[in-house]
Amino acid sequence: MRSICSTLIIIFLIFNAFASDYVLPDEIKFAGVKVPLEKFDVRERLTRTFNTFTLDRRGYIQNIINKQHYYLPYAKEVLTQYGVHEDLAYIMPVESEFDPRAYSSAKASGLWQMMPATAKMYGLRVDDYADDRNMPERAAKAAAEHLRMLAKVTNSDPFLMVASYNNGDSNVRNTIKAQKAGDFWEARSNHETEFYVEKVIIYKILMSDPEKYGFTIPEDPDKPEYELCMVSMGSNNLYFTEICEVLGITYRELYKANPHLKFGTYKSASYISKYTAQEILVPKGSSDRLLLELKKRNYLAGSPDSPVISSEVKTKGLKEDIYEIRYNDNIESIAFKYGIDWKKIAELNDLKIITLSSGIETAELNRGQKLRIIH
Repeated sequence: MRSICSTLIIIFLIFNAFASDYVLPDEIKFAGVKVPLEKFDVRERLTRTFNTFTLDRRGYIQNIINKQHYYLPYAKEVLTQYGVHEDLAYIMPVESEFDPRAYSSAKASGLWQMMPATAKMYGLRVDDYADDRNMPERAAKAAAEHLRMLAKVTNSDPFLMVASYNNGDSNVRNTIKAQKAGDFWEARSNHETEFYVEKVIIYKILMSDPEKYGFTIPEDPDKPEYELCMVSMGSNNLYFTEICEVLGITYRELYKANPHLKFGTYKSASYISKYTAQEILVPKGSSDRLLLELKKRNYLAGSPDSPVISSEVKTKGLKEDIYEIRYNDNIESIAFKYGIDWKKIAELNDLKIITLSSGIETAELNRGQKLRIIH
C-alpha cells in the first residue's frame, strides 16, 4: 500500500510539474485585435478554457492538430481572398473537429457546420443526391462570404463575428444593446456562445504553435490527388461499386474522397441516381477513362440505349411539355431527363442565370415553378 501511495505521489508531482510549463500568454491577439485580458474575468475565463485543452483534453487537441494540414491552410487562403482575417479559420475545428461529414441534430453539416438555408443562399447544392457543405473548398468559400457579411454588421469586431457565427448576428446585437455593453466581453451571453468564442481563441493559440504547449507537429501527409468529374446520368442508376471497379480503387477510398455524396447506410449499395448530374472526386488523371467506360456501359446521358435520344424519338419531331419544379430538382437534372441543353430551357423560360461560389454556372429555380420544355 505504501509503495502504491508513493507511486501516486510521484505521478502527481510529475503531472503538476508538466502542467506548470503551460500557461496562458500574457498578451493575446486575435484577428489583429488585442484580447482585453485586463477586463473583468476575461483572463479567468480564457485560462479555464486553456487549461481544459492543455491538461484535460490533450489527446483530443492532438488529434485535431494532426488533421489541420488537410484543411486549415486552404481555408486561411480563401478567407484572405474574401477580405476576412485568416484567424477566423479557427472557427472550423471548433465547429466540426475537421470532419467534412460532421452533422448536427439541427441539420448543420460540413467543416463549417452551415445550415441548409445558409448554404443555399451562398450557392451551395444541398439536396437528396449531394451536399456541397461537405466539400472543403466550396464550404470555405461560402463561409468566407458569410463571415464577410458578419463583418459588415459587427463593424469587423472579430469577437462579435465569432459569436454571431455561433448564435446569429441579430441575437448577439440584441444582447449587446439590451445590456448596454461596450463589447462582447462586457456582456453576459449564453453559456454555449461564451465557451465557443473562448475555444476559437484558445484553438488559435495552441494550433499556431503546438510544440510550445507540448503537442507534436505531424509530418506533412502524402495526400492522394483528386479531380472533379461531372457525371451526367442517363436512364440507369450507377452504383458506386461500379465506379470503384472502373477506377481500380476501394469503396472506402471513394467514400473518403467524396464527403458530399449521399452514400446512405453502409449495409446497402449506394448509387448515383438516373437523370441527375453529379460531380465526383476521382484520382487525378482518371476522369476521361471513367467517362469513356461509363459511356460504353450505357450509364451517361446520350448513351445509345437512353430513351431520351433514341432514334424513335428523333423521328417524331419536337414536342412541348410542361414540367413543374419539385423540391430537389435542378436545371441540369431536368435537362438530362429530356436530353437537351439546360441553357435552352433557361432561355425559353427566361430563367435567371447565376454563378455559384464554386464557379459553376446554373439557372435559378423555385419550387412549384412551371417550365416549358421543347424536345
